[in-house]
Amino acid sequence: MTTASDRDGAAGLVRRPECAYRKGDRIRIFALMKAGVQAHHWSRVLFLYMGLLAASVKAQNCSYTLHSPNGTIESPGYPYGYPNYANCTWVIVAAEHNRIQLVFQGFALEEDFDILSVYDGPPSPGNLRTRLTGFQLPSPIASSGSRLTLWLLSDYAVSGQGFKAVYEGNTL
Repeated sequence: MTTASDRDGAAGLVRRPECAYRKGDRIRIFALMKAGVQAHHWSRVLFLYMGLLAASVKAQNCSYTLHSPNGTIESPGYPYGYPNYANCTWVIVAAEHNRIQLVFQGFALEEDFDILSVYDGPPSPGNLRTRLTGFQLPSPIASSGSRLTLWLLSDYAVSGQGFKAVYEGNTL
């Protein structure tokens, strides 16, 4: 409820932030009503509802191990957009004494917030080959050994088309 001290003289103008707390998910959503914007009760309720609805979305977890000598990898939902909170891994395993060539055919991730990490081997800091984000088609990537791991992480909001890549195992 807004009191006279919270208003600036014109009816419906709010200067203080509203805060909603959803205890079950331990998620806090803050809605700051800017001075000069008319604050109707229904618009605050709608904003709060949409925020809680978005916060209740569960993560899209997926994990694939690919043993084929060649194939195609697509992010979930490609080309119509990957889900928010995506956490997906693809492990490409080539035959012994082979390496993997990865060529992107499409690439569109929310820049700086959604990231595709490529590891030369298992996912560990020392094996990180590159972190890809944005809308520029990446250059082809070749592994040094018989394993290549891709790890897609997306945030809670905007998403792009995703990515599509083809891979092929080649003799060292």
